[in-house]
Amino acid sequence: MAGAAGFEFLKGHIAATMALIHGLIAQNALDRNALDDFFTDYLSGLPHTRETLALRLVIDQWRQGLRDGQDEHQLRRHFLEVISGGRQGD
Repeated sequence: MAGAAGFEFLKGHIAATMALIHGLIAQNALDRNALDDFFTDYLSGLPHTRETLALRLVIDQWRQGLRDGQDEHQLRRHFLEVISGGRQGD
């Protein structure tokens, strides 16, 4: 998959994965610190290339919300804003 279609497919998979993670956070089934540690390790294994830049930025911004103690609703909203390319209005 190349181009815009591939990017939309990737965004859909990321959004689905994050929806699952947010559901587990809402049920207190995941420890935020352990989750942050996991993503820290995951990001350290990604190459620092143009191809991974967007993914690294999205995950870094989402992790900041975890560290700042945002509730599940705020995390989900912020994540969807990042995936959509910015705030869509309040």
